[in-house]
Amino acid sequence: MQMKSWFLKLQWPILILVGAGFIWAKTFGFHYTVGGDENAYYYMARLMSQGKLCYRDFFFAHPPFQLILLTLTYSIFGFQIIALKLTAVLPVLAGAGFIYHWFWKQEKGLAGIFFLIIFLFNYELLKITTHPFGLNLTAFFLMLSLYYFLEDRAIQSGIFWGCAAMTGLYALPWGLVPLGYYIFRGGRNRNPLRFISGFLIIFGGVNALCIILFGDGYITPVYIYHFLKPRGTELISDIYIRVMRRNLLIFFLPFLYLWGPWTGKRTAVLAAVIIYLIFLGALNPLFTQYFMLPLPFLSFLGAVGMTAIIERFNSRRQRVTALAAAVILLAGFSGDDIFRYLKHEAGTGFETAEQCRKYIMDNSEEGDLIFGHVTTTPLLALMTNREIALDMVDTNHMRFKAGLLDIEEVLERLKGEERLKLFIIQESRFWLDPHFQSYLSRYGPGTVFDEPRERIIIYDLSRQNDPN
Repeated sequence: MQMKSWFLKLQWPILILVGAGFIWAKTFGFHYTVGGDENAYYYMARLMSQGKLCYRDFFFAHPPFQLILLTLTYSIFGFQIIALKLTAVLPVLAGAGFIYHWFWKQEKGLAGIFFLIIFLFNYELLKITTHPFGLNLTAFFLMLSLYYFLEDRAIQSGIFWGCAAMTGLYALPWGLVPLGYYIFRGGRNRNPLRFISGFLIIFGGVNALCIILFGDGYITPVYIYHFLKPRGTELISDIYIRVMRRNLLIFFLPFLYLWGPWTGKRTAVLAAVIIYLIFLGALNPLFTQYFMLPLPFLSFLGAVGMTAIIERFNSRRQRVTALAAAVILLAGFSGDDIFRYLKHEAGTGFETAEQCRKYIMDNSEEGDLIFGHVTTTPLLALMTNREIALDMVDTNHMRFKAGLLDIEEVLERLKGEERLKLFIIQESRFWLDPHFQSYLSRYGPGTVFDEPRERIIIYDLSRQNDPN
């Protein structure tokens, strides 16, 4: 169906309007939080901006591209929470813009609008894009790879697949889809080679460089560590059910593709959804933020399916009625997702941030070191201009359970840090380990700061208890 000339003029105004609405929703997440790994990445960006290197000077468990982006941002803006948070928001919006533009090039502007709304305003994406975990940048590069795959530009698609994999290795399954298409349906025998070549330029080149520079300091955290992680305690099926229940629309709409045009490349997107849902089901531990990866493909299929249903009607009146029903459906579900997202964000703030900051400023001096919990300590170090002892930013319990760190060895190393002043923990099972508690009991009781989830306890190591 050919688009009207007046409708063509709305392409960029619609993108700007929807993008502005998305950024408005995301502003409610521009606050401190102690519930994720992002604070550790912020502090690592500070270390990098000071001339230290990941893999050599401190542990970083992912390929380097995400940390490079955060380092560039930190180098320009310093510790500005909005600028750092935007590294999770703007790439996702930009990637969505590419797919949206592709739909308009195919004279499927309505499908492009549907894609933007389905993708940007579903609960899971709104929640995930509050935190620069790296998966947001992975999704951006995946969408660029998808765009160039749809454009039949194999080498560019491969290059951006490589970029996606260098932000997160969980991008690797996507490559099976273009490669399979090029081999069995592409018709041009050189496309598989071009696609793989583009991928290897980035993935092979960056990995080779990192291995040459850092050796095991790169291989162990980026690759081996993830096979050593302990299994999660929650059933994978329960995680799937929870994610699907709170994102009903984006998982339902792809079924409408059954009534859509089954072209080769669009059906390849369906294959990407299936591959990723199988892949995620094989991961253990599985975290809900990993569902960021299939969201672009699910949204693509949903948009194509909704448009196909509308175009099946012959009369203008029927199409208008179907369009109105689609708009009401999207508005209802998107509105509900935004409401639930805002409610979620309202409960994720760092309520005692100012009290913790003041305590550290009052009980330590510039040059003193702090140490502790992986999400709390880096944030407080940034807020107070303190440094973390041993540059051990990532104290995630999984590093210890994977055998890469030993509690007794870490505590022994900390004894040699004369400038170590404060030890910060959250009241979780790991930090209540007898080894930590025995060490901290010499300096307790700590000062308690009540948070909704886990209390924060700060121990002043200059106040050693009298052994008598």
